[in-house]
Parts: sequence; structure tokens; C-alpha cells
Amino acid sequence: MKLASAILLSLTGWAFSIAASADDFNMQTVESKAQALVDAHYNPKPLPIPSFLKNLSPEQYSQIQDTTPLWQNENTPFQAQFYLPGSWFHQPEVIREVINGKVRPIPFNLGDFSFGHLKVPADLPSDLGYAGFRLLAPLNTPPNYNEFISFLGATYFRAVGKHAVYGTSARGLGIDTAQPSGEIFPYFKEIWLEKPQAGAQDMVVYALMDSPVATGAYRFTIQTGDSTTVQVQATIYLRKPVQVLELAPLTSMYWHGHGRGITAGDWHPAQHDSSDLVMANGNGEWLTRPIDNPLQIQTTTYNMDHPVGFGLIQEDRDFSAYQGIETQYQRRPSVWVQPVGDWGKGQVRLVELPTNNRDMDNIDVFWVPDQEPAPKTPLHFAYNLRFFLDNHGLIPLAHPVGTYLGDDPKTAGARTVVIDFGGGALTKLPGNMPIKAHLAAENGAQILSQKLEWEAKDHFWRVIAVIHPQTASPSNVRCYLTLDKQVMTNTWTYLLHAAKE
Repeated sequence: MKLASAILLSLTGWAFSIAASADDFNMQTVESKAQALVDAHYNPKPLPIPSFLKNLSPEQYSQIQDTTPLWQNENTPFQAQFYLPGSWFHQPEVIREVINGKVRPIPFNLGDFSFGHLKVPADLPSDLGYAGFRLLAPLNTPPNYNEFISFLGATYFRAVGKHAVYGTSARGLGIDTAQPSGEIFPYFKEIWLEKPQAGAQDMVVYALMDSPVATGAYRFTIQTGDSTTVQVQATIYLRKPVQVLELAPLTSMYWHGHGRGITAGDWHPAQHDSSDLVMANGNGEWLTRPIDNPLQIQTTTYNMDHPVGFGLIQEDRDFSAYQGIETQYQRRPSVWVQPVGDWGKGQVRLVELPTNNRDMDNIDVFWVPDQEPAPKTPLHFAYNLRFFLDNHGLIPLAHPVGTYLGDDPKTAGARTVVIDFGGGALTKLPGNMPIKAHLAAENGAQILSQKLEWEAKDHFWRVIAVIHPQTASPSNVRCYLTLDKQVMTNTWTYLLHAAKE
């Protein structure tokens, strides 16, 4: 069964469950707009942004704040603030509110914005419009409202739970990432914010997506607390075939840390938003792939069938691992994608780009379905996103909690690979148990040595291996632990390159 039809069957009744009456605004309304866009001439209409705003650095742009939140005096559990166009954000968004199924405009008022220490020109237009929005709730400092999710730029959004800070982002759709033809960035053309009732537990946002090659309708149901969960329901229409259709994409940053990446003189022990890609296949296998900052663009593909989920995990939660008073990487959320319905066969694809600073998102992860829908044929899909600090039992097995790489001084080109496995049932086992490491290296690589050690204080098992990959061909290395032939851990996997001479 094709992915499109499989997921469509799994969501039967979805449209009926959210529709109140034919006259009310709902997901079907947005789907109709997305379908109409497919046949219309693509016209992105960039905003005529004044040079004062267009030339702002990201740091200067962050000084502009909406000081009059929507619904601030209406006893609602959520409030909304808006972004002005400027800096990197030039695409207009028409943002409206939905009250009891009826759509109402949100008037623009330049006086609602504070500009911090910026010197604002007297002729700044009073009809600038909006480039995005963020939502607030009494999360960390009730009864005060705190920002917990932000939609700004293309189809990007990022969220935090209690006491977390922004890190990994999600996107509504990705197209042709790391392809020679160049990446295409769809954007949210229109936004509808459903006004929450008093006591509501979630916030509903609708979005209409447009791009030169695809349109789409989205419904986001957002709940916040210790973690923030976003339920995503989407319908995509392709205007024409694309090279890579990317569902549920995540974007993050990995500069360096723990023996991986290029430090380029940076004194911090680590700087990254995420440390590992974790994947759960439909056959019960869990995979952990430490992410890296490569010397050149690197794409790794993992074939999966009926995926349970995948996500970018920040493993280490100790300040000492990062030493960043300003950056607070130990508080950056992990993000998990859980498909709703059967996604069938496809690939989790990891794209790693080289970077030499912490300000560039260089990690992309997304799902590529085996079957791309034909142009103008709707693709319905749904998934849940969770932004969290603690795994809370997400990974059922023991798993890799640390990966360290080095060069072997005895053999030119060989690498020392160190993998620490902890958590799960391993925490209850004494060090004299007959744990066995299973290590394999592909593409002609040689395993020169390996050993398994037990660390009693922190209770983890450490695999230390020396591996010699082929000079021109990186090796896919895999490792897991067993006890009496029973698998005890995730499978650690990594694309290992030979050491440079």
C-alpha cells in the first residue's frame, strides 16, 4: 500500500472530528485553499521592507518586542505575540484569529512594538504587517506568561517545555536538502490562531503553506508543561515532482564535543544543540547514531519499515559538559517525531554540514517516503512532536550515553572508537555478568583490537576499539551489547572515516 493511501486510511474521520458545521472555519477550509494554490500562478510577493529593518543583525532584530500580546486581558490560558519583518525574515504572513469557528482580522499597530536601544527612523511605515508569531503560557513563572513556541521564517518552528531554552527546530516540510539543484524552502503564507477558551489545555494553530513546487494545509495542536507536544496534521499537494520530499524535518546544530567535530580553537568542551540521532524501526530495533561536524557535506540514509519514531537527542544534561553560561546547552530540548498511522516504508535521512561556529544550524534529519505522491494528488500525514529535557522512558533499552573518537598513534589512518553504554537493565547488573560486545565494520574496514570494560561508580559498560577504515571509503560501524544472547542495548552506528595523515 502506498504511503499516501495508508495514512489516509488511518486518518478516516479526521476531517469530520474537527468540523463543526459547513460554515465554520476548520482544516477542510485550509485544505481547499492549498488545493486552489496548486493551480494558481506562484507569486511569493516579498515584503517591501524598509532598509532599517532589512539590515538588522539577528542580535539587533531580537530587540524588537511585541509589548501588547493578543488576548492578554481575556482570561485565556494562552497569549500570542507577533514578529515584525526584518533581518532574515522577509516573507509576509497574514495572521488572523478564529473565534467560535469565525475568522477575524488581527489589526496591525506599530505602537504595539518596542525597539529596545535601536534608533528608529521617523518615517517607519505604520502598515508593516507580520513575519511570524510566538505563543505564551504561565509556564515557568506563573501567573506571568512565558514564551514556549515560536513560528518564524519559512515553515520553521521551535518549542520548549518548563525550564528549557530554544535549540533544535522543526519544519513543516523540507524539499531537496543538500541536492545539487539547491534546497527549496516552503513558507507559511497564512496563519489562523484559534482563540482558546478559559481552561483550555491546548492551543490550535492552522497554517497555509506555499512554495514554487508544493502547497500544504496544516493543523497544529499544541500542549505545554514539563515538555511541549505538537500534534501535526498535514495535507500536501505537489505542483511538480521534487528530488527529495522531506516529512517531519528537524534542524539542529553540532559544532564539536567529546572527541567529535572541529574545535578550531574553541575552549568549551562541547557546543551543540543535539548529540545523537535516535531511531526506532518497526521491527523492534533501536538505533543510536552520534552526529558530527564533518569536513564536507555528508548524507547518511537509514532504510526503515513502519517506523516507530526518530529524533535528535541531547544526551548530556550537566553544565560541566558544556561550560556555557550564556548558551546553556544542557537545557536545550531533545525532539522526538512519533508517526500517527502507518508511514510504511521509507528512509530516515541525516544530512551533516561542516560548520566552524555555533550560529549555523548544520544538522538536518527527515523522513523520505518510498512513494512520492503524483502532482496535485493530496498526501495526508500526521505525527506528534515532543520537545523535552528528560527521556522519561522514551528509549526502552540501555543505550549509548557517550561516544569518543581519536586517532590511533600506532597505525596510520586507524581510529580509536570509544562507546559507553548505560541505562535500562544495565543499571541493575553487576560488573561480573557475561556481557558481550558485538562490533562490526563494513566497506573493507579492519577491526584491529577491541575490549569491553565496566565502570563501577557510574555503572556503564565501555567498548574500546581500534578500527582501520579504507582511505577512500568510510565504514559503517555498528555495535551493541548482549547478555546470554539477549540484546540489551540500542545498536550504536557511525560512519567512520580514516584518520588524516
